[in-house]
Amino acid sequence: MKKTTFVLCGLLLGTSSAQAASLDFAMGKALFDRPWTSAPASTQATDGLGPLFNARSCVACHPKGGRGKITVSNDGKIGGLGYVLRLGNEKGEADPIYGRQLQTNAIHGQKAEARVYLDDNYYRIEDLAYGEMSPETNYAGRLSQPLFGLGLLEDVSDETILAQADPEDKNNDGISGRPNMINGQLGRFAWKATAPTLRIQAANAFSNDIGMSTPIHRHHFGDCTAKQPECQKGPHGDSVQFENLEIDSKMLNLVALYLKRLKAPTPQVQETLPLFKDVGCASCHTPELTTKSGKKVAAYSDLLLHDMGDGLADGIAEGQASGREWRTQPLWGTSNTKRFLHDGRATSVEEAINWHGGEAQRAKENFLKLSASDKHRLISFLNSL
Repeated sequence: MKKTTFVLCGLLLGTSSAQAASLDFAMGKALFDRPWTSAPASTQATDGLGPLFNARSCVACHPKGGRGKITVSNDGKIGGLGYVLRLGNEKGEADPIYGRQLQTNAIHGQKAEARVYLDDNYYRIEDLAYGEMSPETNYAGRLSQPLFGLGLLEDVSDETILAQADPEDKNNDGISGRPNMINGQLGRFAWKATAPTLRIQAANAFSNDIGMSTPIHRHHFGDCTAKQPECQKGPHGDSVQFENLEIDSKMLNLVALYLKRLKAPTPQVQETLPLFKDVGCASCHTPELTTKSGKKVAAYSDLLLHDMGDGLADGIAEGQASGREWRTQPLWGTSNTKRFLHDGRATSVEEAINWHGGEAQRAKENFLKLSASDKHRLISFLNSL
């Protein structure tokens, strides 16, 4: 494989730091937008896709850096990209055949793992290509998250996040947020806080979603398992010119830099509605965090794990997160959101609230007791973020 080199020595001589940063951002965006193809390809700068994959590019699942956009037909067919089926069990084990994510696409000569349908929030899997899943394997949908403002969340110190943790609920408020520690690092990105940094988050996506090797996940066959030998032996784009990888360190760093610099959403309101705190939403959806440099971040999240009850449980443990736990989803950008919760099952803020349970049960009950006018005020506030 031979990829386009991103070193522009002559151009960069005498370039200001601001211009260099702008160029790095542009190159990161180019990689984020790039549609990858299978190797070997005549377009050598874009090969390495698969062998199995969910999408050909990052932007396919995050259009304009936002959340995945899908449609569901009457027969359950899912249109659009950004919706995947995660696999696993309460022990944190992947499926022995299909790994941690069902791959619904394949390059020429390979077999996609299955077809996925969505019927009234229930998942239907057809045409499993490599045999039956383990009876212990659970599966659940994930709709890709928006990427705006993540650089600010990365700049919040571990100490600030951990100061909010109360895993034993020592203050008896019913909220027991706890961190997801991943190989000794504090997880803060992805639905279950499984990625400590944007670089790791990008590498996870390249491996699980696109099937490409990086310095963090060096297998060129992505999520394929030993029970899929044809996939593991399939064509790949690893190159000695790029650290024997498909996405080398420089490329991964550029994508992470691009993600880091995507601006946070601008809310239509500047102050938190007191009712938001009175109901109990702010116990997990912390209105404001502070970065290491002192910048205020109105993400409305504590970035910790919380037990969300039976209704949202998926039976899939990831890192130290159980099958009932989810990272508090930031609420900024709600005004531009059409589908809510980890699998997009809710199509309104009120429906999303009604799915809350576990540690959020008390806050949900407080919401349900509100007068119609107060409910309207709270929902309007959330829809303005």
